[in-house]
Amino acid sequence: MEEAFKPLSLKIKELFGNADALYQIPQYQRPYKWGDEQVDKLWTDLWEAYENKEPYYFLGSVITARPQTQNNYLDVVDGQQRLTTLMILFCVYRDLYPGINEDIVETDSSAIDSVVIKSSILYNERFGRLRLYTHASHMSDFERIILKGNTLDCPKPKKRDLENDVEPRFKFQNTAFIFRERLQKLGEKNAGSFLNFLFNQVKIIRIDCQSVGFAIKLFQVLNDRGLDLTSADLIKSFLLERIYRLYNEDEELKNIKVSQFMADWKECEGIAKHTYESMNDLFVIYEYHLLAANPKRSLNEELQEVFKDNDPNNVIADFKNFCTLYKDEIFDKDDKIIYSLFYIRWAMYWRSILLSALHLKYKDYEKLKTALRRFYYLFWISGYTLSTIKQFSFNLIKWVKEGKAIGEIEKEMEDRLNEEQVYRTVLEVLNSSIYNEPWCKPLLFMIEYNQTDSSLPEFLNMDDRNIHVEHIVPRAWDKMQGWEHFSEFPVEDWMNTGANLTLLSGRKNIEASNNPIEEKIKIYEGKGYYGTDNQKITAFRITQSIVSDHNSGKYDQKWTEQSMYDRWNWFCKELEEILSIDLTEIKIRSED
Repeated sequence: MEEAFKPLSLKIKELFGNADALYQIPQYQRPYKWGDEQVDKLWTDLWEAYENKEPYYFLGSVITARPQTQNNYLDVVDGQQRLTTLMILFCVYRDLYPGINEDIVETDSSAIDSVVIKSSILYNERFGRLRLYTHASHMSDFERIILKGNTLDCPKPKKRDLENDVEPRFKFQNTAFIFRERLQKLGEKNAGSFLNFLFNQVKIIRIDCQSVGFAIKLFQVLNDRGLDLTSADLIKSFLLERIYRLYNEDEELKNIKVSQFMADWKECEGIAKHTYESMNDLFVIYEYHLLAANPKRSLNEELQEVFKDNDPNNVIADFKNFCTLYKDEIFDKDDKIIYSLFYIRWAMYWRSILLSALHLKYKDYEKLKTALRRFYYLFWISGYTLSTIKQFSFNLIKWVKEGKAIGEIEKEMEDRLNEEQVYRTVLEVLNSSIYNEPWCKPLLFMIEYNQTDSSLPEFLNMDDRNIHVEHIVPRAWDKMQGWEHFSEFPVEDWMNTGANLTLLSGRKNIEASNNPIEEKIKIYEGKGYYGTDNQKITAFRITQSIVSDHNSGKYDQKWTEQSMYDRWNWFCKELEEILSIDLTEIKIRSED
């Protein structure tokens, strides 16, 4: 019985010089990504070991696996960055010092000359020692720039090019440029001595595994720093392996299926980039949709179990459709309800519920969307954590997949709200200080959206530092002119409530809000200026309503106790409409 894995302690000249030293970076790996920092560290580690005259220097391990395709190359599961970087170093040696160590090679059998270097780069005229299959263009770029090109022509790439993770050709050039500078400083003789050390005294443990799956599990056990591959990479590997197995007897069909799979995968990666999501996160949302239950194992393990009997091309096609729905119907959708949902912390859950509905063409999608916003916001305002509604969220996915009527789903939500006594808590919380609550600004955003008719507002970004929650009555009111009439009013009790908060946009310093109402009105209607750059500040609809009241002469163009009472009732009325909740109990009645 053949062993599941076999560790080999190899010198660099053996790692790249033995008959079985043929490596390929498979499609499920990410492209070459080492930059200045990683290349410098590798060089420094090797150079310090050389200067310290260490008899042997251990450069870590490389894990390989026997590929599904019938060839003599080994899939590199871990170690691709080091192997690729070393190969670039060999090519720089080849181009910079073609006569390296010629003066000692006749008398020193361990000396490394250009013949050894070239055989470490090319096994023979047809086969290179290292092939990059991460993308169709990556191998051709690697051959053109490094393997068959002249590395002395590699310029230092621009910073913006190095930041491009999709095109590793710039990183190939950068690594070659770094090594060329280092070796030129050494001079040919010292570079030759260092080369001898590198090939003869630097060792790597290569662990050859019988399957990619075992190689990945082994890596997870041996490395406490975590797998360099993401769960999405492992899912990709699993599905590609299934294609190899399913179509192993038909090489032409297998190649067609692999190409089709990779095209769909690249499209999904494009959607992930467009939506600022990782492939992992998109797979998590998809996993929740598929399972409609709380996962018990890792993302990779759960999805492998789900996918094991499915055609990989159907799997990726369905996932692509799922991702496309997310991009078109949620991320890019101009929709006030969707805008509001994006502020909620429990993003994975509501997105999976809505995408399940979209994916399965749930007939009451619009009503479901509104019901979800209400449900999650009421729980959020109440201060509950995700654990309280996590299982219920999975139940919602299940009910949507079962085609449960929206009326029944809304009743389930209502029962859950009553069970946790959410309404009572919401009344208490809204009737107190809300300024420092994480949902305060989203609540004001929802009220702002509610001021519009059928025309859609622009999405208000929570992270936009130019959008502020503004106190109408300044927090330092007792030190400011124009607010003396509040001296007999318990203003501190109202300071951070919905009665005294609005939205203001634009750059403003800490003194911007400490003005009498007459100055504030100029700011609220967009006529005020703040800061040393004299930048104009624009107002929101919920703030412009204050301007309208002032300009119409209401409250005698002042901000009074009655102003605050009326603003409070207006705030409650808006929330009643948005969240379908009765706030009569906390409104201010005329007799009060």
